[in-house]
Amino acid sequence: MTKLSDITSQGITAKAARTRKAKTEPAKLKWDPTKPIQFTQEEIWEHIHEIEKGPFMTLDECFKSIHKWMDEKAASL
Repeated sequence: MTKLSDITSQGITAKAARTRKAKTEPAKLKWDPTKPIQFTQEEIWEHIHEIEKGPFMTLDECFKSIHKWMDEKAASL
């Protein structure tokens, strides 16, 4: 068995520690929570108008569809 103190005296050098690099870097987030506002006023208004174009249903329609789904789920069990 070789003592650690004898390694350098024999001319054997230790290999440098290799750091493992990630093969892919993590995707950078577009949103940074440390910045308060990251969009322009025009961008937020465009986003709001896109949402307004979407399909809407009344609360009554929503509740009816939920109850219908619950009844179908209960019947299948």
